[in-house]
Amino acid sequence: MAMKATASRRVTHAILLAAGMALAAVAVVADAPDALAQSSSRRAWLGVELAPGTGGGVVAKHVVTNSPAGKAGLSDGDLILAADGIPLEEPRQLVARVALLGPGNTIQLKLRRGSTDKQATATLVQFPGDEQLLRLDKIGTFAPTWKQPLDAVSGTVPSSISGLRGKVVLLDFWATWCQPCRMMSPQLSKWQTTYASQGLAVVGVTTDDVPTATRTAQALSMTYAVASDAQAATMSTYGVRALPAMFVIDKKGVIRDVLVGYDPMRHAELEKLVQTLLAEPAPTP
Repeated sequence: MAMKATASRRVTHAILLAAGMALAAVAVVADAPDALAQSSSRRAWLGVELAPGTGGGVVAKHVVTNSPAGKAGLSDGDLILAADGIPLEEPRQLVARVALLGPGNTIQLKLRRGSTDKQATATLVQFPGDEQLLRLDKIGTFAPTWKQPLDAVSGTVPSSISGLRGKVVLLDFWATWCQPCRMMSPQLSKWQTTYASQGLAVVGVTTDDVPTATRTAQALSMTYAVASDAQAATMSTYGVRALPAMFVIDKKGVIRDVLVGYDPMRHAELEKLVQTLLAEPAPTP
């Protein structure tokens, strides 16, 4: 899922507006694998990221927590051999089947886990939206470390997220070309300035290269640490498909909240959460 800024523009540069919320939840769509059986345009959602299998079937690369696939018992690494009795050779077959069935209907899946074949029945639901998807999948789990070392743009960026253990972390995924990301930057700088002395660390991770990110960070007067994830490896690990995407991580390294898009209505709520997390005791070694 290599994605530089130019590639992102080529994939999609649309603005998503939640109905009736004006600018309350503006986001831009980031690059995403074609094999995701969870596109909002298809309405029905299974909740599994797919990859081609070798010699037949498709691989459940990642099963979203609390998704229809997860509730049906699918696990990461399962080989999906057939859907409703139709043999699968490539991911788009399952994507098309999910879209055809629609929300509320069931899909019968034949799986292979190791050397054992089994059946699973999933009830499809409507795609929950990018933010709710991440909330289902990530809240309550430990924040993944960087997929590969990030390139520092400004400030101090640890080689692993474990280097921030004991701090409350706001991890913000953004890009130069993303206007809502630019709109979010002043708020992040304000929080960094206000709460850094109490143990808050704001880290902005961008898919831009270092020179591009450096110019933007300086132009926007970002007061927080910024790093480049030019190949989008860490972004992919976090399951980010729309920007900006911010993860609130507590002192133990657990994700406590997720915000996708620029949503001023939630800023006060997030700030209260940050204050609460800062007041929690640091984890024991």
